[in-house]
Amino acid sequence: MTTKVVFSPNDAVKAALASIEARRNESFKGVILGIPDIDEYLLPGRPGEMIGILGRSKEYKSGLMQYWARQTAEALIAEKNLTECAIYVTWEQSIEEIVLFDLAYAARMNAIDVVQGKLSDEEMRRLRLIEGPRRATMPLYLIGHSIAERRSRPRLSMKAVEEAIFKLMDTFNLVPRIVFLDYLQQIEPEQGRDRRMEVFHSVYACKDLALSLACPVVMGSQANRESYRATDWGIPSFTSSMESSNFEQTCDKMIGTWYPIRTHPDTPMLETKAGHTLTVNENLLILQVMKQKIGPSGKWFPVHIDPAINDIRMMALTETEL
Repeated sequence: MTTKVVFSPNDAVKAALASIEARRNESFKGVILGIPDIDEYLLPGRPGEMIGILGRSKEYKSGLMQYWARQTAEALIAEKNLTECAIYVTWEQSIEEIVLFDLAYAARMNAIDVVQGKLSDEEMRRLRLIEGPRRATMPLYLIGHSIAERRSRPRLSMKAVEEAIFKLMDTFNLVPRIVFLDYLQQIEPEQGRDRRMEVFHSVYACKDLALSLACPVVMGSQANRESYRATDWGIPSFTSSMESSNFEQTCDKMIGTWYPIRTHPDTPMLETKAGHTLTVNENLLILQVMKQKIGPSGKWFPVHIDPAINDIRMMALTETEL
């Protein structure tokens, strides 16, 4: 089937009006992040959008995406929606690691203790009989690798990811509300392509995936080390995505992450550009809406994270701890 690429003025107007009418009538208003103050500023993710999460190594990109995926799955449960799901594609973490944090979050247990097996019989019983079965019914599907397979990680290209998602849709009779790709620089290149060009094309493939699935796709990207200097405000710059200048151009929305304790481990207090003071500790994460094609951008938000269970909440500027 040939894809239509030429639209007359009349055809274009008809398509636009049909889209507006559909948005007026539909009950679904887009996918929100699940952090109230940010949701008031960041427009909901819409079908066909590519949303970028940009940050340096160990600055909570995966944590933010996993939190967002879990929030979306919980929203689907609250809606009693049996036809949609969230999909999380991982190249780095095993599925066991991801679900471990979901279980720790639900049970309010320290994930480090869970990883090390430091659980009482009662805690293990709770995971096995209560939280495990509850997570098994959560509409959050994973694509990646399992430690239990005792094999090397599968080399997932964007083509392989697309095939896996469509197979998942056919097998479980579901459509994705949102897809997460964790993360750009780990995607397996197609054979024969230059590495930098393959990363460049992976960005395009992400946008194409969002359009073909008619849902937002969130892609994490590593920022290069040169994007930060000790005197800087720590959110990466637009152009700092490693190996791809195409990332900031293709994203419809971008969120930057900064974990100040990684860059300022010996600084007890951080003074912001506006003169506010924040306590630097393992609970402080800065998120900034770097880009919205339709909507405001530039605003940053201090959030309180609990890395032990991957929980994220808003933090007041005057707040030192929660």
